[in-house]
Amino acid sequence: MNILMQLSEMQNFTPNEQSIASYILKHKEHVLQLSIQELAKATYTSHSAIHRLTQKLGLTGFKEFTITLAREFQQSTQSISNVNPNYPFGSGESSLQVAQEIAELMKETIEKNVAYMDDELLSQTAHLLNNANRIFIYAQGDSQIRAKSFQNKCFKINKYVVIATELSEWIYHTINLTSQDCAIFLTYHGISPNYVQVAQHFNRENIPFITITSSNQSELAKLSTYCIRVPNDEEKLAKIGTFSSQIAFEYVLNVLYSCIYKIDYLKNMHTTTESLKKFQINNLMKDI
Repeated sequence: MNILMQLSEMQNFTPNEQSIASYILKHKEHVLQLSIQELAKATYTSHSAIHRLTQKLGLTGFKEFTITLAREFQQSTQSISNVNPNYPFGSGESSLQVAQEIAELMKETIEKNVAYMDDELLSQTAHLLNNANRIFIYAQGDSQIRAKSFQNKCFKINKYVVIATELSEWIYHTINLTSQDCAIFLTYHGISPNYVQVAQHFNRENIPFITITSSNQSELAKLSTYCIRVPNDEEKLAKIGTFSSQIAFEYVLNVLYSCIYKIDYLKNMHTTTESLKKFQINNLMKDI
């Protein structure tokens, strides 16, 4: 999780740490110019309180904190268009204008998602998926289409993914998962009571699972082994279509597939190459 997100959420922060975090978030333009002494004075705290906060954020000290913060401030203040994710185009626009605005929305959504990415989280998630005997995805509606795309890619490296919710058989899949398997919840708002029940069952049975969601403070997200956040830009009902959410899901799943692939790059390359050769030898490609 990035530094700005942790500062805004203030999870398990002491009152002093909350004061420091609030000051940093409020004075973004100014805070990077301050020394640790000046920040302590401005927040009525101490050097040790600031140092403890940086460690709680997973950093080695104030120097790394300011470098990381500067990079994230730059990402968060990049020039981004005013395309509305819920209504990205208007009724009087030309087809080319619509095309340009959808392109801008795709670019903007991915840029935001990149800012949420964390190297350690992605690596741990990819290894969990790579080591799992089976992967089960819980996804409904448009999100299930994204899940199918991920499933199709995994087939090509001999990893078989099951869409648990595809045929309304998710209860049976849920009961049959073991601690050697892994599940993925693909849910934008993360508020499904059924998903929470499944997650609670997984926790009792020590079954690892990943949640990809825009609501990283939901009960489902908090129960997760790992939670990957996507931008929370869409309204639940007031929108033309699920553009932003599905762009984000597709991007995250593509990143995870790529991270899994690179864990054993040569082996996976060999698997896909040999599969194509076997198709050709057996004349199976003509109808595919």
